Amino acid sequence: MKLAMVNNQTFRHINKFGFVGCLNTLIDFGIFSVLNGVVGINYVVSQILSYSSGTLNSFFCNKFWTFKDTRTNKKTSNEIIQFITVNLASLSVSIIGLSVLLKDHYMNALLAKIVSMALAQIVNFLGYRFWVFGRFIRRSNAVKRI
Repeated sequence: MKLAMVNNQTFRHINKFGFVGCLNTLIDFGIFSVLNGVVGINYVVSQILSYSSGTLNSFFCNKFWTFKDTRTNKKTSNEIIQFITVNLASLSVSIIGLSVLLKDHYMNALLAKIVSMALAQIVNFLGYRFWVFGRFIRRSNAVKRI
């Protein structure tokens, strides 16, 4: 049973996505902490700058390692537009989450950041997996998306 999980493509995608996500999180959280906590920059500006830094790392790691996007018929410009769209949606979710959690000092900014990042990662994974880096396999006459 354990071998079946290791060979499962979706399971591997989730594990790789999680690893890349941890790296992106370290970049994002580290920059947010410095900008907001040390320098004193507004949380929205800090979030946009820190999230953008993690996003740049995310594009390259997820494209070439996690999802190994090898489609030659897809233009890179379209892929970048899709990636940016997914990340704008994710950034919106994280800013809304921060705004709700920080309203009236309901929660510490760093703890609110962690909660909002978790919500944003759900949007990212689904968007990357099924829209940006999804791959098609031809089987018989049917096309199956994996």
